[in-house]
Amino acid sequence: MSRPWTALLGVDLPEPAIPPDRSLEGFLDLDWIELTDELARARFGVRENLKQPLGLLHGGIYSAVAETMASVATVAAVWKDGLAGAGVSNRASFLRPVTSGTVEAVCRLRGITDDVYWVWNTDFLDERGRTCAIVEVTFAVRPVSA
Repeated sequence: MSRPWTALLGVDLPEPAIPPDRSLEGFLDLDWIELTDELARARFGVRENLKQPLGLLHGGIYSAVAETMASVATVAAVWKDGLAGAGVSNRASFLRPVTSGTVEAVCRLRGITDDVYWVWNTDFLDERGRTCAIVEVTFAVRPVSA
């Protein structure tokens, strides 16, 4: 059963503007495993509607999952301080095709520049523990506007 980020107890996050089941995260059906200020882990099943026409997991799914995980992790780390994060870049490298099974995503904070830009790397692993894709996402952290 999927666990959306809103089910992670003890994490201070803003109230969703859209119910998660009606959002992109709901479509991705992420099962959140862990969330800290420097790490997020989730998994998802490879379904037909996440594949491109040749039967491979669509590259955009990796980017969407990485962006979602880095976004939630950044906001979880800074929300209590009146700050929020917004994605500014997303770069993916595809290393191995995935056609079925479950993919685990491990998103790690790699660095913070000038207390403004947070860089996250997400490794995507297939069921055999092999790296399938790596996605780097950069977020800008700014005060929440009134």
